[in-house]
Amino acid sequence: MAETLKLDFRESENLWKAQATFEAQKNRELRHQHGKGPCNVFILDTSSSLGELGFKQMKDVFTSAIEEYAKHPEIDENVAVIVCGKETKFLRYFSNHYEDIKYCLDEVDLGGPSPLSAAFYLSNGCFMNGASRSYTVGEFNIQQRIILISGGRPTDFTSIASKDNLTVKSNEVFKNHLQELTREIGKVHPIFCIPVGINPDLTMLEFICYQSRGGKIVHSHQARQFAKYSQNMKIASRLSYTMMNDGNDRERVMTSLVCTFPDEEFSEMDQDDIYEICSKKSLYAPVDHMKEKHLVGPDVLEERNPLMPPLGSRVKRGRDWIWNDQDGYGPGTVIMHCPHDGWLGVEWDTGLMYNYRYGTTFSEENVYDVQVCNEPRILGNKSISSGCEVKRGPDWEWGDQDGGAGSIGSVVVVSVNVVLVRWQSGIKGQYRFGFDGKFDLQICDPFSSEAVKYREEMMRTPAALIYPSGASASHNEDFEKALELSKKSEEETSPNATAKPILHVVKGKYFRNPSLSLDIETDGPNFSSANTQWFWKDDTGKWNPYCRETNAKLNKCYKRNPKSTAVVNVQNQTYRVVMAKNMQINLATRETFDVKLVKNEFSS
Repeated sequence: MAETLKLDFRESENLWKAQATFEAQKNRELRHQHGKGPCNVFILDTSSSLGELGFKQMKDVFTSAIEEYAKHPEIDENVAVIVCGKETKFLRYFSNHYEDIKYCLDEVDLGGPSPLSAAFYLSNGCFMNGASRSYTVGEFNIQQRIILISGGRPTDFTSIASKDNLTVKSNEVFKNHLQELTREIGKVHPIFCIPVGINPDLTMLEFICYQSRGGKIVHSHQARQFAKYSQNMKIASRLSYTMMNDGNDRERVMTSLVCTFPDEEFSEMDQDDIYEICSKKSLYAPVDHMKEKHLVGPDVLEERNPLMPPLGSRVKRGRDWIWNDQDGYGPGTVIMHCPHDGWLGVEWDTGLMYNYRYGTTFSEENVYDVQVCNEPRILGNKSISSGCEVKRGPDWEWGDQDGGAGSIGSVVVVSVNVVLVRWQSGIKGQYRFGFDGKFDLQICDPFSSEAVKYREEMMRTPAALIYPSGASASHNEDFEKALELSKKSEEETSPNATAKPILHVVKGKYFRNPSLSLDIETDGPNFSSANTQWFWKDDTGKWNPYCRETNAKLNKCYKRNPKSTAVVNVQNQTYRVVMAKNMQINLATRETFDVKLVKNEFSS
């Protein structure tokens, strides 16, 4: 049975890939009708799983987005449409003929299964062999987007004949296949999911979009605003901030918006979009800078300064951190030494990438946004990622390039079935991890003695040792130690602390002391003073409060969507909090624990 299923998978994959090649040719032949703006591929679920109300909702959402595109001809959005139901096919090839596109669903009926994997295979017909291109506005590069409007319940894509889906349950096999497929597509193309229907599978849809580069959930009532995203990106590209790292300051972005466009008014939603674009600008880097993690040139591999953390080092926010929640309140991995003195590139475990100061830059001396740490990379739904510790695997054939049997290295960059590793000796190389079915590497248990020892040795590199000590409390220091530090006089503190006061007050302004706020939080008995507090129940039945920064993160997610999920760190373990089910899942062991939200009496 398993062999038959594998055969069906291979045959169906080859069939849909061949069809995508044919569709790419059609899109290329119709270039005369293409718009000049960004490319948008709509995948519309028309299966019977939506029901009549869901089908109507899907059509309304699609129509509102197209109507919004038509209001902004200067953007000239390019739109292609794929339907997935009784038939899975291209309904419209790329064009800017919005009036025709708007009514294309009039020829489609509700019914059939939901072979979403087939639709995503078919979407490659919009990207391959010159079928379309990315769009550049200012310093932003907009890759072709996929917009999935669906209930998120994939069915068997190996059957060619249409069949009703009312009595067919989605199989985990096809869900897993869809997740793997969209993960690969999402490495280049952002996937936006719009849930529709009475009971859409939000977990599935969130997984699809959040593992893609810049994708997200867009709720049905936000569809019209989402259709203005390209317009707001054009506005963001004209703001007077550098592309290095200062787009994360909302006040600065809003000030620049007012100064650049003094005669225009922007709705609150437009302002939110513009700030989001600026704060996540690394997602819109040109493809030659982004390299899609397929091309790894010598500039990326070069370690320019021995006093900066080596590639593959694990880091967390440091003494001079000013970048709000860019790190997702967790650790990350050094993936590049920037050409600019004193700057390095970090990929956080959330997948976002930014540049940070470490040492002396062109304009500042001794600034440290990050510090080397020994926190391991915990994998969630990925098979491998930057920051993982690895050693030679079953198909190793590279001699002692790794430094000898048993040597450990750090993953720096992950490509499609190929990874870049830096070994402790400083040698760097690319190795197979699934390419042609070969695995040169195997992932080390992050809590094994060899992996722990490796991280401890990374903490003793010159770059880690030059980090100023005593300047601020770290995330892992005890609360009592931080309080003791704050009580010391300036005469008793280190020269570094004397040179840079813990709290510098400018007349007319107030500042929070970062060494007594986020950096000293623990998962112990440190209660938040927020109006709403989240708790988790341990295996003894005791309810424990989340620390302040984690509580703030959960409240932010809950306010945005009470049914959302969030990844948090508790007692050196990584969990996904599923708010709709009041539970958290250990991403390593898959154990589940209850969580609850409690409103304080003084909450308004």
